[in-house]
This record gives sequence, structure tokens and C-alpha cells, in this order.
Amino acid sequence: MEPPADDRSVGRRAVLAGIAGLSAGAAATTGASAASGLTTTQSTPELTVLTRNVYLGVDLFRLFDARSLDDVRRIAGELLDEVDPGLVRARADAIAAEIEAAGADAVALQEAATLRVQRPSDFGTDSSEPAETVVVDLLAAVQSALSERGLAYEVAASTVTTDVELPADTDDGTADVRLTDRDAVLVRSDLDATATASGTFEAAFSVPALIPGLGGLAVRRGFCAADVTVAGETVTVVSTHLSSVSSSLRGQQAAELLAQLPTDRPVIVGGDFNSGPGSDTAAYERLTAELTDAYAARHPDRDGFTCCQAAGLRNAESRLDSRIDGLLVRGDVSATAASRVGHRASDRIAYRAEGETIRVWPSDHAGVVGTFALAASASVGTATATETARRAGTTARNGSAPDATAGTGPGLGVLAALAGVAGGIAGRLWRA
Repeated sequence: MEPPADDRSVGRRAVLAGIAGLSAGAAATTGASAASGLTTTQSTPELTVLTRNVYLGVDLFRLFDARSLDDVRRIAGELLDEVDPGLVRARADAIAAEIEAAGADAVALQEAATLRVQRPSDFGTDSSEPAETVVVDLLAAVQSALSERGLAYEVAASTVTTDVELPADTDDGTADVRLTDRDAVLVRSDLDATATASGTFEAAFSVPALIPGLGGLAVRRGFCAADVTVAGETVTVVSTHLSSVSSSLRGQQAAELLAQLPTDRPVIVGGDFNSGPGSDTAAYERLTAELTDAYAARHPDRDGFTCCQAAGLRNAESRLDSRIDGLLVRGDVSATAASRVGHRASDRIAYRAEGETIRVWPSDHAGVVGTFALAASASVGTATATETARRAGTTARNGSAPDATAGTGPGLGVLAALAGVAGGIAGRLWRA
């Protein structure tokens, strides 16, 4: 079946841009020129932004089954064994292909995690050395894949949110496994970009000490921002990831984020909000009271679901049933196009693993890409959060009360679960 017109817009835009490059007189009406930041038919500068939760690729929910330190060691070892660096690189290349096809000027990444290991484990000793040997680095993998395509993007801004370390039993002996969560903004290297803000939210999921004399643990989320200048126009591009644990936490984090956004220039916020149509909507409504949802404004009658595929990414049929990822804007900026990426069955990649060829999704989330005119020259419409939620349905998939676990996906959204298990068993699990 042919996808809806809005979901073909990225490919169509890339084709038209190519035609324009071959024929100076050709008209390309669907996006910005990657070389100049200007449309080919008018002088209004444009910026194309893609937001993507890139996902490590393992099911951390299995740590819920841990009932003892031995369970943690066993499950952590199994999860480490399941991380295939080659597959991570292949998925990163698929995401780089999306960035290339979209002609993205800036990319907001969430769950751009680094997985490190230390052998043998020094867990439970007096050593304070963290695990440093890198197994996979998703941010570096995406950058490397872009470079291999002849594309140069720099990390304009980044922030480390949660950094947690667990003991593991593996076939090669004991190990410490360290998982570091990051948000980042990538910007084309030929554009002027300056980091302006980054940090973690005060509202955090806290795990109390369950063993006398041991400290508690806070699982944090955050944001980072960079000012990007195109043809003399400056816009702040933000990447953020809100809590997956609690509606009230998400609401507080949304309020903190809004307080950090500049008011003297346009803002484009790319994020995994863990809130939106098809899920709990409280944080989404808080954000869209001040910001405009670009996808909803361009396609008010479409679901545009972005979450979530199966943890192992091998499901043949898409399981997306909520829209929790998006691009929210404010100021003299208007969306001229908005669409999803990585949501079709044809977006899956083939990978050779253990003697067989498997097909996997690039991530458990779909991404969202938008092109924005950096002047209030056209109205994008106003689809309010209430209207959008009503169209798509507002009941959380687990039917839970607002403050219950949202369960929006198997990725770093369950670092809280990981930390909760760890915090109840031993104290040296937190690396700032």
C-alpha cells in the first residue's frame, strides 16, 4: 500500500533537491537547499531538523525479574552478550541514511548511549574506577556513518543524564557494565552553531536506599541546546528526553524545559516526550500550551505514531501505536513540511547474524523530520493538544493512572527500573 502523502515528503524533497542541483532553473518547492539554507524559489531561509531516539537495542525490562544480586549479575551478563556492535553500526548507518535523505541541517538525538565494560569486575571492592572500555557508542556510530557518506556533522551540544554501572557474570568471567545516557544536537559542520545550554532536570526519579548505610540513586533526564544560524537567522535547536516513569515527573520536567527556552529568538524542540496522542498527554499538553506541534499542525487528521517497536526490533509488522516523539516550535518560525522516518516495513535493514539474515528496525521509535521557514511568513495552523489527543485517543496503552509506570518503550526509558533493582541490592551503582 502506498504511504500517505506526508510520509513520502522526505523522499520527494530529496529528489526535488537533486533535480534542482542538476538544473539551475528547476523549481524545488518542498524544502531547503542543504548547501545554502535557502529555498530554491524564495529568499526565506529554512532549516530542516530531524529528531530521533536511537535506542541501544536490548530489553532492559528483563531486569524487573531480578530478585537478588545474583539475578542482576546473570541478567546484566545476558544483556551484554546480546549487544552486537556490528548490528549497532548497521542501525546507525540506517539512521545516517535518514539524515542524508532528509537533508537535515540539525539532528536532535535521544538515547545516544555509550555502553562500557570493565573486566574483571571490581564491584563490591574499595575501587572507585568506572568501566571505561567502550563496547558501543551510539553517538559516535551515527557520526561515523554520516562521515562514511561524505557528510560532516558536529556535536553542537550534548548532555549526560543518567550514568549507571552494574556487575555482570559473563562467559569470560565477571565484569562491570556501565550504561551512560545522553541527549545531543548534531549540526552540519558548514553551519554556524554554538552550544547555549545543557543540563538535567531537578525533577528526577529517586530510588531510596533499601540497605542501611547505603545511599539512594536519582535517575535523571535532561536537555541540550545549540543556536544555529542560517543566512543570518538564528534559531535555538533543542534535544530533550522526558521521564518514562511518571506523568507528574514529566509535567515538572516539561515546565523546567519551558523555563529554559529563550524568548528572544525562534526555538525548535526535538524530543522523546513520553507523552502525546495514544499515550498519557499531560506533559504534551503542558508543552503545546506554549509550543506548536509541527506534525499536528501540518497533518491534524493523521496519527503519526512513533512508538514503539518490539525490544529486539525483529517484528515484521509495525507496532507503533502512540506519538510521543516530535518537533515543537515557538517564535518566528513556521513548518513548511513535517513527516516521519523509519516507520515503514521497508525501512527495516537486513543484517547477517549467527549465520542467518535478519531484518530489524533502525530503532524502536520512528523519527520526525520537519522543514521550517525562519520567518513568520506563513501560518502553520493551530492544532491544540486537546484536539490532537481527541483525534488519536488519549488513553495510555497500559490503562494506568497518571502516575503509574508509563511503559512507553524498552530502551533507556527503563533505566529507572534498572536503577531501582540495583539500588535495592548494592550501593556502588552510580557514576556521576
